[in-house]
Amino acid sequence: MVEFLLPFAVVAMLWQGFAMLQIMPPQLFPGVGHIAATFWRLLANGILLVHALGTLARLAAGFALGGAVGVALGILMGRSRWAEDVFLPLLSVGSPIPGLAYAPLFVIWFGLGAEPKVLLAFLLGLFPIFVNSLTGLSEIEPDVLDLARLAGGTELRIFTKVRLMHAVPYIMDAVKVAFPLALVGSIVGEFIGGNRGVGYLVLSGQFNLDTPLVFASLLSITLFTTLGIGVVALLENVLLAWRPSRRER
Repeated sequence: MVEFLLPFAVVAMLWQGFAMLQIMPPQLFPGVGHIAATFWRLLANGILLVHALGTLARLAAGFALGGAVGVALGILMGRSRWAEDVFLPLLSVGSPIPGLAYAPLFVIWFGLGAEPKVLLAFLLGLFPIFVNSLTGLSEIEPDVLDLARLAGGTELRIFTKVRLMHAVPYIMDAVKVAFPLALVGSIVGEFIGGNRGVGYLVLSGQFNLDTPLVFASLLSITLFTTLGIGVVALLENVLLAWRPSRRER
């Protein structure tokens, strides 16, 4: 626990030291205490909770959809070389930079509701999970598959017990990358349109020149990402407990 908190403590000390030098005005670069007070005020009066829950709901919907579709496409293309050759170039639009470019179109097509944010979270989370799913399902030593067939394994059992289990570590690594990307997609959607979410709080602080509000909102995004990665790590420990490398820890 101490090792986990130490980097954050060092960053906070450096931040506070720079703020105390007053190289930049406090209105532009507030100290840690001012940011913490603003964060606590938002948390105490429920404003942060309302906006965080809005972002979380859209993130969860888009990320879950992106994960399910990404794994499904990985399975499909892992079973069909033709499908991989045809659809893989098309799916490259799900990479982060092109995906964000569609944000204005999604707002025009679907309005200022939850749909554009969910779609952006889905699109940015889709590609890493798809690519790693395809890699994990495809890159298996032929000798392992031959041994499974000699042991009497059917194609279904070989898929579930060999191919899919081989792909799980790849998928979990992809989830660690896809979760922050999906969060970025949801927040960018809130930047472009809407009146609820952490991204909306950031814009509100920008328009009102309220720098502490901007930093407090960014702090909540950091906590979002940290907690999300922590949940993924716990899930990874459960799903990969069978691996020798995990048992030795």
